[in-house]
Amino acid sequence: PHTYTDFYRTLFEHCRENFKRIFECGIGTNDPKLVSSTIENRVPGASLRVWRDYFFNATIFGADIDKNILFNEEKIQTYYVDQTKSKSIKKMWDQIGLKDFDLIIDDGLHTLSAGITLFKYSIDNLKKNGLYIIEDVGWRYMGELVKYFNKQRDIYNYELVILKSEKMNNDNNLMVIRRIQWNKYYFNLFIKKWLDRILFMVDN
Repeated sequence: PHTYTDFYRTLFEHCRENFKRIFECGIGTNDPKLVSSTIENRVPGASLRVWRDYFFNATIFGADIDKNILFNEEKIQTYYVDQTKSKSIKKMWDQIGLKDFDLIIDDGLHTLSAGITLFKYSIDNLKKNGLYIIEDVGWRYMGELVKYFNKQRDIYNYELVILKSEKMNNDNNLMVIRRIQWNKYYFNLFIKKWLDRILFMVDN
């Protein structure tokens, strides 16, 4: 298994009672016909139930491409989504009908294009001080994902968290993303950076 538990505890333990809305893409399909299929004996929705118990004041929303595993129970709602298609993502958020999520987690297809597509069409649903986390970031596309967020460093802060694991060395990694808050400091820093770029172009 991945070794995220200790990291998440450090990140959330001091404030977990304040979380009201959590969304996770990828709820554990075990259909071998689907690319995102997990181990066969895994119970779909297990992670959603963990989040419900841990964030005891929150409602948990989940989504998956496998319609056969969708379910609703106390404080959990699930929806269909194909995270490779923008229309499907937009439709899902329209069905959910809420914004200001404290936490959005991408535990879905685990490819570069799917991760970016879900992020682009979901980030506006994150609250001002919320966290967006991409789980299981594999080495094969990690560099390209970093490049994508480097191009948007005036808008988002990100941390690439690489965790050690004896059994899972390829994708035991997380991308934690925060939207930059545009207070006076960041505004002045942004203006300075653009002025520096203009002066560099003039000088050259």
